[in-house]
Amino acid sequence: MPWGPKTRQERGYGAAWEKLRKKVIERDKGLCQPCLKQGRVTRFQAVDHITSRARAKQLGWSKERTESEANCQCICDPCHAVKTEEEQGKKKHAPKPQIGPDGWPIE
Repeated sequence: MPWGPKTRQERGYGAAWEKLRKKVIERDKGLCQPCLKQGRVTRFQAVDHITSRARAKQLGWSKERTESEANCQCICDPCHAVKTEEEQGKKKHAPKPQIGPDGWPIE
């Protein structure tokens, strides 16, 4: 996903973010939290701000609240794409396939 000419450190994802990210991964055991809420066990691909930085700024949140463990979660790429689309007011993707008890998709 293109983010423009700024580096990740210039966007605020430096050493403090890496420390927070590790804590969130450990807390969430590396599992996608939106999937878990729907009864699926899926490995994460990213650590996400539950309330985006942009939205938190609009709400007047402090940096500490925005960058807290409580505002972060492990998330898989498909869930992250749906969440991003919803935040941007775009149409949602088709529903995800059901996952069987063995962790594999049901055809």
